[in-house]
Amino acid sequence: MVSVDTKKKAWIGDVKNAGRAWHPQGQPEQVRRKDCVDKRLGKGIPYGVYDITANNGWVSVGIDHDTARFAAESLHRWWQQMGSRVYPKAKALLVTADAGGSNGYRIRLWKVALQELADTIG
Repeated sequence: MVSVDTKKKAWIGDVKNAGRAWHPQGQPEQVRRKDCVDKRLGKGIPYGVYDITANNGWVSVGIDHDTARFAAESLHRWWQQMGSRVYPKAKALLVTADAGGSNGYRIRLWKVALQELADTIG
């Protein structure tokens, strides 16, 4: 059983981040003065897969668009790299989602992409 969702999009590059990062005293991380859009680098779009049973997470980061195909591909990559190794005898996979955005229950492409994933991994 996994839970999937898109996380907060973030600018890529040396922009200010309100979070915390520890550095040696007197050696702060250098960032740009203004957080202007860098169209060359763009935004990172993180899509998370959380394995509820194993309490493990997986994040795929895209730079194009948050789409149903991207969501399904993130789930597929999680299965290839983690899920199939943790659950080699699995016969089913329950995917829970908040049903908004790219993984909305009304999004036909999400349903099609999930079916293609099911067909691919058996």
